[in-house]
Amino acid sequence: MMTDTINIFKRYTRQSRSPWDDVSRVVMMFQPESKQGIYLHFGESGINGVSLSKDLQSRLPKALQSQYIEANDIDVVLHLFETEILKYCTNNVRNEAFKRIFLVDQHGFFSDESKTVWKKSYQQFLASL
Repeated sequence: MMTDTINIFKRYTRQSRSPWDDVSRVVMMFQPESKQGIYLHFGESGINGVSLSKDLQSRLPKALQSQYIEANDIDVVLHLFETEILKYCTNNVRNEAFKRIFLVDQHGFFSDESKTVWKKSYQQFLASL
Protein backbone atom coordinates (compact mmCIF):
# COMPACT_ATOMS: atom_id res chain seq x y z
CA MET A 1 0.00 0.00 0.00
CA MET A 2 1.30 3.46 -0.93
CA THR A 3 1.53 6.00 1.83
CA ASP A 4 0.15 9.52 1.68
CA THR A 5 2.96 10.88 3.83
CA ILE A 6 6.68 11.20 3.34
CA ASN A 7 9.45 12.12 5.80
CA ILE A 8 10.88 15.59 5.21
CA PHE A 9 14.44 14.29 5.67
CA LYS A 10 15.88 11.02 4.46
CA ARG A 11 19.47 9.83 4.71
CA TYR A 12 20.16 7.41 1.88
CA THR A 13 21.06 3.82 2.61
CA ARG A 14 22.02 3.24 -1.03
CA GLN A 15 23.20 5.37 -3.95
CA SER A 16 20.81 8.08 -5.13
CA ARG A 17 19.63 8.07 -8.73
CA SER A 18 20.53 11.75 -9.05
CA PRO A 19 23.61 12.85 -11.02
CA TRP A 20 25.20 14.09 -7.79
CA ASP A 21 27.02 12.39 -4.95
CA ASP A 22 24.06 12.67 -2.57
CA VAL A 23 23.87 11.47 1.00
CA SER A 24 20.33 12.68 1.76
CA ARG A 25 17.28 14.49 0.47
CA VAL A 26 14.72 16.92 1.87
CA VAL A 27 11.13 17.05 0.64
CA MET A 28 10.08 20.60 -0.17
CA MET A 29 6.69 19.61 -1.59
CA PHE A 30 4.84 16.33 -2.06
CA GLN A 31 1.36 15.74 -3.52
CA PRO A 32 0.13 12.36 -2.25
CA GLU A 33 -2.67 12.07 -4.80
CA SER A 34 -0.33 12.43 -7.82
CA LYS A 35 2.94 11.35 -6.10
CA GLN A 36 4.56 14.51 -7.54
CA GLY A 37 7.23 16.26 -5.52
CA ILE A 38 10.14 18.66 -5.24
CA TYR A 39 13.27 17.47 -3.41
CA LEU A 40 16.53 19.10 -2.34
CA HIS A 41 19.53 16.80 -2.70
CA PHE A 42 22.34 17.12 -0.17
CA GLY A 43 25.93 15.98 -0.40
CA GLU A 44 28.58 15.99 2.31
CA SER A 45 29.12 19.75 1.92
CA GLY A 46 25.62 21.11 1.32
CA ILE A 47 22.94 21.31 -1.33
CA ASN A 48 23.81 19.65 -4.64
CA GLY A 49 20.61 20.59 -6.43
CA VAL A 50 16.89 20.02 -6.67
CA SER A 51 14.78 17.44 -8.44
CA LEU A 52 11.21 17.70 -9.66
CA SER A 53 8.71 15.07 -10.64
CA LYS A 54 7.90 14.89 -14.35
CA ASP A 55 4.54 16.69 -14.27
CA LEU A 56 6.05 19.67 -12.45
CA GLN A 57 8.93 20.15 -14.90
CA SER A 58 6.64 21.68 -17.53
CA ARG A 59 6.12 24.73 -15.28
CA LEU A 60 9.82 25.57 -15.47
CA PRO A 61 11.34 27.83 -18.11
CA LYS A 62 12.24 25.70 -21.18
CA ALA A 63 15.98 26.05 -20.42
CA LEU A 64 15.47 24.41 -17.01
CA GLN A 65 12.98 21.68 -17.92
CA SER A 66 14.78 18.71 -16.46
CA GLN A 67 14.33 16.33 -13.55
CA TYR A 68 17.56 17.56 -11.94
CA ILE A 69 18.46 21.23 -11.54
CA GLU A 70 21.80 22.51 -10.26
CA ALA A 71 21.97 24.32 -6.91
CA ASN A 72 22.57 27.75 -8.48
CA ASP A 73 19.04 27.69 -9.96
CA ILE A 74 17.17 26.63 -6.81
CA ASP A 75 15.83 30.16 -6.29
CA VAL A 76 14.03 29.90 -9.65
CA VAL A 77 12.31 26.72 -8.49
CA LEU A 78 11.46 28.24 -5.10
CA HIS A 79 9.89 31.24 -6.83
CA LEU A 80 7.83 29.22 -9.31
CA PHE A 81 6.53 26.75 -6.71
CA GLU A 82 6.46 29.12 -3.72
CA THR A 83 2.73 28.67 -3.01
CA GLU A 84 2.78 24.87 -3.16
CA ILE A 85 6.00 24.58 -1.14
CA LEU A 86 4.74 26.96 1.54
CA LYS A 87 1.39 25.14 1.78
CA TYR A 88 3.07 21.72 1.98
CA CYS A 89 5.61 22.76 4.61
CA THR A 90 3.05 24.64 6.71
CA ASN A 91 0.62 21.72 6.69
CA ASN A 92 3.04 18.79 6.91
CA VAL A 93 6.33 19.80 8.50
CA ARG A 94 6.79 20.65 12.15
CA ASN A 95 8.55 23.99 12.55
CA GLU A 96 11.22 22.37 14.78
CA ALA A 97 12.08 19.82 12.09
CA PHE A 98 12.19 22.54 9.44
CA LYS A 99 14.52 24.68 11.58
CA ARG A 100 16.89 21.74 12.20
CA ILE A 101 17.39 21.46 8.44
CA PHE A 102 17.35 25.10 7.33
CA LEU A 103 18.56 26.84 10.55
CA VAL A 104 15.57 29.18 10.34
CA ASP A 105 11.91 28.56 11.00
CA GLN A 106 9.29 28.51 8.25
CA HIS A 107 8.28 32.11 8.93
CA GLY A 108 11.85 33.23 8.24
CA PHE A 109 12.39 30.92 5.26
CA PHE A 110 9.16 32.06 3.56
CA SER A 111 9.54 35.73 4.54
CA ASP A 112 8.78 38.54 2.12
CA GLU A 113 12.53 39.17 1.91
CA SER A 114 13.18 35.57 0.81
CA LYS A 115 10.37 35.71 -1.73
CA THR A 116 11.82 38.95 -3.13
CA VAL A 117 15.23 37.27 -3.57
CA TRP A 118 13.64 34.26 -5.29
CA LYS A 119 11.68 36.52 -7.66
CA LYS A 120 14.78 38.57 -8.49
CA SER A 121 16.74 35.37 -9.23
CA TYR A 122 13.92 34.19 -11.49
CA GLN A 123 13.87 37.50 -13.37
CA GLN A 124 17.68 37.43 -13.74
CA PHE A 125 17.50 33.86 -15.04
CA LEU A 126 14.93 34.85 -17.68
CA ALA A 127 16.99 37.91 -18.66
CA SER A 128 20.07 35.72 -19.15
CA LEU A 129 18.37 33.54 -21.78
